[in-house]
Amino acid sequence: MNRPTRFYLALHATLAVALAGAMALHLAPIPPHWPALAQRPTWTVWVLIGLWLALSAAGVALRPLPLWRVALGAAGAALLALGLSGLALGTALAGSLLAGLGACALACAALAAVMAPARIHAPRAATRAAGAAGAFVNAAQADSTPIRAPWWQRMAAWPHWPFVVVAALALESFRLGHIVAAGAARPSGMAGLLVAFFLALPAATLRHWWPRWAAALWLLAGAAYVGLAHKSGLPQVAVAAALCLWQPMWAMGKTVAARTSLGTARHRGQTPNPRPGTESTA
Repeated sequence: MNRPTRFYLALHATLAVALAGAMALHLAPIPPHWPALAQRPTWTVWVLIGLWLALSAAGVALRPLPLWRVALGAAGAALLALGLSGLALGTALAGSLLAGLGACALACAALAAVMAPARIHAPRAATRAAGAAGAFVNAAQADSTPIRAPWWQRMAAWPHWPFVVVAALALESFRLGHIVAAGAARPSGMAGLLVAFFLALPAATLRHWWPRWAAALWLLAGAAYVGLAHKSGLPQVAVAAALCLWQPMWAMGKTVAARTSLGTARHRGQTPNPRPGTESTA
């Protein structure tokens, strides 16, 4: 597993810890004169995002299974500490909050305890897609005919495009909500940030493990942006909707093209090898 893939996995695994930290900063009266987190200065939000990215960068050094166990254990410990601190400070509904956060902490600990490598390493969909996508190239290798795709095809097949789309959606939504912040731009930007982080980012992260769920999340994100574009009339939101709806269509097109190439190779009496670089037998 290369470093970008490990970073994306760590970004997904440490999300629960980052949300627990955001909830702690939102509920804690520190400093006492500061308002709620949603009304605090913008740099506090960037500090939270920076801490999340720092945790993800630190998680790159771990293997996937220890990464998930450490992340879930840290999330459970943070939730339990938050509940106990509320009980110690004597806040309102401290007992109920401690019970709820304690149940979430126990759930995180149970998931970390029963997690097995089979739950982490699930390359079946990715391997099948890669083997089908390389069918035509492997068939050409069987004929000893070297094929090099054009640069635009290699750029289109770059596996990190979904994350580029998510970053573009988040940055533009942040610009609309915090920098422009006038008229319909502010609520559209705030809602666009939520859609980018809670729908588009999981869709980009889970596309190799659960491609159907990822496609459903992309469709939900696109539908949300369509509603925002209809309500606000902003062209940027319409472009965001088109980018989200394009993702499942592009994935479906690649699957159809790969199956067509595989069927053509089999029809010609060739047996494509799913491992590039090795010769296939006719």
